[in-house]
Amino acid sequence: MKTLRVFLIVVLAAVSILAVSVPSLAEGVGIITQMGVDNSAYVYQELLSDVIIMQRGDENSASVEQEGAEHLAGVGQVGDQNEIEIKQLGQKDLIFAIQQGMGNSINITQMHSAAAGSTQRNISDNDAFIYQSGLYNIVNLMQVGDDNTASVYQIDDQNEAFIVQEQSILATGANAAFVVQVGIGNWAASQQLGANQVSRSLQMGDENSSLINQEGIDNDASVSQTGNQNSAIVNQG
Repeated sequence: MKTLRVFLIVVLAAVSILAVSVPSLAEGVGIITQMGVDNSAYVYQELLSDVIIMQRGDENSASVEQEGAEHLAGVGQVGDQNEIEIKQLGQKDLIFAIQQGMGNSINITQMHSAAAGSTQRNISDNDAFIYQSGLYNIVNLMQVGDDNTASVYQIDDQNEAFIVQEQSILATGANAAFVVQVGIGNWAASQQLGANQVSRSLQMGDENSSLINQEGIDNDASVSQTGNQNSAIVNQG
């Protein structure tokens, strides 16, 4: 356990160092550290982007594609058969993800606005923070537009979180989604289309489900579930 804590501290420290040094770097930086058997890592970078991947265990897989400039991605995998796929396709996007356990899965895409006629395009600055500890947890996240933030915290097994954030045509995104799942078999989804919207999902127990749909500007929604097999649906806009 002490070795595990040290490893996680090293991941945090390494990503912090990269975050501080990004403005002064003339070239992109890619660092991969692997300890174990049959781990795989793939990195593609274009201009002034930075990535660090640390894998400890067996059969972990990490893929990071950074198209555009000044992205930062930090990945830590501790355990076996964890998978993460990251695509940063805009500019100045940030991802920090840690997987601890077995069979956990993360898929993240960050990109410019695809909205026709959008007056706020090609800026990005999306942020994503993911932590998984347990078995077979799943996170799927897509951020389209600018200044979106998403945080997902999963503890225990077989939890699933799905988040889509997309900015409106006439404004930056600046949407925020937060998911905390502690238990087994919880499911949470957040869909945000617009700007300055906030969604929060807290699940403490087993087999709870939460769906938040937001469309427009300045919507705010919170779902808190304690116990088992609770269900909630929120529609705003």
